[in-house]
Order: sequence, then C-alpha cells, then structure tokens
Amino acid sequence: MWWQFRQDFISLVTRTHNKNNYFYPVDGLRAIANLLIILCHLVTIFNTFIPSYPNDEWKEFLQSIAFKLSPLMAYGLEIFFMISGFLLTYKLINQWKKNYVNVRLFIKFYPIFIFKRALRFWPGMLLSTLVMLILGEPKYPDSTYSFETFRYLSVWLFFQNYIDIEYWLASLAPLWSISLDMQVHIILTLLLYLFYRYRKYISIYYSLGILFLLSIILSIIIFNPITMPIIEVTRQYHNLPLLLPKHYFIWLQTTYNITFPFQISKINPMKIFLHKMYLPFEARFGSFITGALLAIKLIENPSLQTNQNDKYKKYFILVSIFLYILSPIVINIDRFASSQFDLILTLSIACSRQIFALSQAFLLFTALCPSTHPYHSPWIKQFLSLSIWIPISKLSYLVYLIHWRISFELIFHGPLNFLRTYSITYAIMISLPIVLFLSQIISCLWYVIIEKPLNRFLDNYKSYKSHLI
Repeated sequence: MWWQFRQDFISLVTRTHNKNNYFYPVDGLRAIANLLIILCHLVTIFNTFIPSYPNDEWKEFLQSIAFKLSPLMAYGLEIFFMISGFLLTYKLINQWKKNYVNVRLFIKFYPIFIFKRALRFWPGMLLSTLVMLILGEPKYPDSTYSFETFRYLSVWLFFQNYIDIEYWLASLAPLWSISLDMQVHIILTLLLYLFYRYRKYISIYYSLGILFLLSIILSIIIFNPITMPIIEVTRQYHNLPLLLPKHYFIWLQTTYNITFPFQISKINPMKIFLHKMYLPFEARFGSFITGALLAIKLIENPSLQTNQNDKYKKYFILVSIFLYILSPIVINIDRFASSQFDLILTLSIACSRQIFALSQAFLLFTALCPSTHPYHSPWIKQFLSLSIWIPISKLSYLVYLIHWRISFELIFHGPLNFLRTYSITYAIMISLPIVLFLSQIISCLWYVIIEKPLNRFLDNYKSYKSHLI
C-alpha cells in the first residue's frame, strides 16, 4: 500500500532508533537553521513598510535587534550547506569502505546517485510550484512561451543561481540554493571518489582542507568593496526590491493594493554582489567542504585521550563562537564602510561564511564525537537532540521552499498585515510561529499524501525491475 498516513505522520514526530548513520543532533542544527532563514526573510519583508533612509524610522530600524541579528539569520543557509556536505561525505566514504568501488562500478553508480538526489528535490519543487500557481506569479513582461519555459527549466534543472535575478520566478527564489546543492553533489562526489581512490598517496582530509582554503582565496579575489558596497546597501536600501525582479515588485503593489514608502531603484546596487559573491558555486562551496571535513574527522575515529588542556581549548572555542555570534550586536559596522578599511572589509566578507560554518561544524562535532573525547559536550548533544526539533527538521526542506511565498500572502494581503505598524522585532516574533505553523501543516500534508507514496512507488518499481533482471 503506497499510502500509509498514520505511519508517515508518526515518522515526522518520532525517530527510528535503528536507522544507520543517523545523527540526532543534526535534527536540532537543521531546525535552528530553518528558523533563522524564516526570520531573515520576515525581516526583509517587514522592512518594506519603513520609509527609506535617512528617515528617522529607518534609523530606528538600524538600531533594532532584528537588524543587528539579520547577518546571523542569513547565515542559516551556511548551516544547511555544512550539513549537506557532512552527510554526503559521511555516507559515500562509509559506503566505499564497506564495498570496494572500482572505476567501472563508480561510472555506473555516479549517474544513478545524482539522479536519486534530483528525485529527492523534485517533489518539493512541485509543491512550491503549485503554491506559486495558486497564489499567483506574473509573467515576465512581453515574454514568449520559450522564455517562460526557460525560467521554469532553470529551477527544475538546477541552474537558477547562474541566471539574472530579473528572470527569476520570484515565488521560487529560495530554490537557487537547491541548484547550488545539486551542483555541489555533482562535483564533490567526483572529487571525493578521486581523493578516496588515491588515498594511499594523498590525504582525503588535507585535500579537502586545500579546497577549503581555496574557497577563501576565491572569495577574496572575487569580492570588490567598490563595486559591491554591501554594508552601505544593507543599511540604506530596502532589500526586498533588490532581491526580486522589478516586474514582480510592481505586480505586488498592484495585486495587493500596496503603496510602499519608497521608489524602486532603477539600478540594483546589490546585483553584482549577488551574482558574483552570493549565488554561484565558486563563491559558496566552502561551507559544504567544511561539512565534508567534519565527516572525515568523525570517520577517522578521533582520539579518545583526555587531557585538561584540551578541555580548556574546548571552552575557549565555545566562548569564541558565542562572542562571534553576538558580534553584530556590539560592533558598529559603519566604521568599516570607509575606503581605508577596504582590506579589513574584504577579508571579513570573504571569510565570514567559512568561519561561521566552521563554528557550527565544531558545535556539531562536540555533539557527535565519542563521549570520552575531550571536546565532547553532553549538554550540546542533549539540546540539539531534543524531540521538539524533529518535526521542524524533517519538514525543513519543504518549509524552506514554501514559507517565502506564504509569508508574502499573509503579510501583504492576509491576517498578518496589521503587523506592518509594529516594530520589526515584535512583528517577526509574532509572525514566525504563524508562518512556521502554516508552512508545517502544508508540508506535512504534502509529505504524507504525495511525497512518501511517490517514494514507495519508485522503490517498488526499482524492486520490480531488478527482479525481472
């Protein structure tokens, strides 16, 4: 029976204790990342109701907790990327250790593995597409059928992050990161096999370390503080019209009868940063490599010898991570907008994502490493393994895909419209549980009615084909 509603629903709120290679603390970290991203998007939406810089209301927004924590919220994606690289590497290396895979077998395995990854993404993409069609999405001005087809193909064939944001389907904007994830799976799987096959001559860990350093070097080369004035842009411009196609933003105003307290800029000062530093694979693979490094560290059976100095190191690193996370609140970044700080700004922007991903990888390591390891932290493991994270984590992919468009509908045209008069900090605190709850309900229904039955059908079909062979 393909439909097993009760069993599938229970699986969303419980854990299967005999599942191999499943790490409970990953649930907590993934759920927290999901909440951070939703909060980040809510801040982006609500600040469209504030008059433009240098209006006093905008200056108050710049001093709010919501704005100061928005960089941390945006880094939620780095957690997703780190976890993705971690799970990919851990799964493949352990699989190859158990069953030797020569080149011929890998050539056979590789396209099937990539296709399975696409199958993991496509049901959720179908859900987000249906939500878009139900709630509305304008066509590109004067577009042809072939051009509209191209816009959809960019999403479904995983190259959305390499086309101009003006051509995006705005309701499917969050799916650019799915394109990136797919590209990483295509490339990193090949690299991991290469490193593993020649592991007698090259260290897998150090090879990945070189890739990590390369990601930082590339970011330093790519970032230009003159053509990418990201601090000035985030402090003086509304982000939403810079992240959406212009025709979509005009459609929002017309469809929802909204008058925004600012003019849409003819020039997008964020566009160069987005297309060179934020969206492409070459600028974003560092966090995935961080996860891969974590996987290798765990696979290599970390040292179990305890000593007091290592415990002090653990506490020092944990305190440093805490201070790093809080730094946006206490540091005035305006001072770094001056040209005399270009080098500092370049280094901080180029390294910030990798540093954050490293910090989260360390937290995950303290929860996953053996209890006898000096870096092990039982309270971090216990916190990240709490049952409250399970449904948020297991539906995080679907919720991530649809919460953006649902938030638009609730805030611009629905019951959360009244929050536009509230301070953004209070507005996001009130709207978060509502957006999350509605997104979870829709995702849950899709999961038990469509996604799981589809998975069973495909598994049954593969079993039938193998039986015939």
